[in-house]
Amino acid sequence: MIKSVLRYLAYFPANLAFVLLAFLLSPLLAALSLLTGPRLPGILQWFSTLDADLDGGISQRVKGYRPGLTGWGLWWQRTCWICRNPAHGWQSELLGMPAAGSIIVRQVISGTPKNQWYVMETARGVRFFCFKRDQPLFGGYYLKLWIGWVNKSYDGRNHHYAFQIGPKRRS
Repeated sequence: MIKSVLRYLAYFPANLAFVLLAFLLSPLLAALSLLTGPRLPGILQWFSTLDADLDGGISQRVKGYRPGLTGWGLWWQRTCWICRNPAHGWQSELLGMPAAGSIIVRQVISGTPKNQWYVMETARGVRFFCFKRDQPLFGGYYLKLWIGWVNKSYDGRNHHYAFQIGPKRRS
């Protein structure tokens, strides 16, 4: 397990760079999408998410995302989508762990507060982990923590690298 933690820490600077680059490029990528369509060309899509195009907030019924927008409204919505899912493609394709043949070796799940711990193993025997926690705060808010490689392969190919810490509101 120590190798998995060391791998995670070694990938952290690259992950941080990709996420910051996604934030910085998001207005330009969204502008490009107005010309090319909701899926960015080639590896530029890696600055967003691989399992949805830049209009994914609509199909996923994310609050505030509306169909039928054009111009500045569409540009802003797509900019926000990239910032909501920054660098997921890089986190999956470059920093991710292969999903084919991966198994869950151990999992511990508790309900209050929501807490999940997974140890997984690739088909080649490489172990990796995922820790998720919803830490209650106050006023209906909680702190979402995701560290490791996500236990679900969203793109069907890789478990993407995750470092998410942020306040959320209970719905």
